[in-house]
Amino acid sequence: MLSNRTLFLCVGLLGLAGCAGMSEQACVSADWRTIGFTDGSIGRSVATIGSYSQQCGEHGVTPNLDAYRAGHAEGVLSYCRASNGFEVGHSGAAYQGVCPANLEREFLPEYNAGHHLYELESALHNADSRIAGDYRAQESIKQELTSIAATMIAADTTVEQRVRLVTRSAELGRHFGELTREIEDLQRERAAYERDLYDYERTLAARN
Repeated sequence: MLSNRTLFLCVGLLGLAGCAGMSEQACVSADWRTIGFTDGSIGRSVATIGSYSQQCGEHGVTPNLDAYRAGHAEGVLSYCRASNGFEVGHSGAAYQGVCPANLEREFLPEYNAGHHLYELESALHNADSRIAGDYRAQESIKQELTSIAATMIAADTTVEQRVRLVTRSAELGRHFGELTREIEDLQRERAAYERDLYDYERTLAARN
C-alpha cells in the first residue's frame, strides 16, 4: 500500500503528465475506475475527469465517466479518514472540498490543524531563507568593497575612476546598512515564529 507521502509525490507526477496530455494509447487502455480511485484517494475533485475528457477527446476516445466516478467515490472514503487529515494538511496540499459532510466533520479539523503547523513551519523556514540571503548579499558587498579598495590605490587608476569608485562605495555602504537593519527585523520575526511554532507543537502534543 502506498504511503501518503508517496501519493502526494504521485500527484505532482500525474499533474506533469496531465500538462503534457494523455496519449491515445493511455486513453484507450485506461482503467477509469482505478484512475478515479487514485484521484479520490489523493483528494482531487471529481471534476478532474473533465481534463481527461478533453485530452482523450483529442484522440476520439471518451472516458468511462461512470467507472471513474465510482472509483473516485471509493478513493474519497480513503482520503477523508480523520487520521489522514492531519498529514494532508501538514503536507501543504490544498483541500478541494471532496469529503462528504459526514466525513468532513472529522477530517476538516485534523486537516486544519496540520495545515496550520505547515504554515508555522513555512514562516520560520522563509525567515531563515531571507536572513541567509541577506547575509550572502552582505558578503558580496564586502568582496566588492575589497576590490574597490585595491583599485583605488592602483597606480593606473584615473581620478575619474576614483570618483566613480567613491560613489559606488557609498552606495554599497548604504545598502549594507539597509541589509543589517532588515536582518535585525527578520531575526525578531523569526524569534516570534519560533515561539508560535513551539507553543503550537505543545498544543498538538497535549491532544495525544
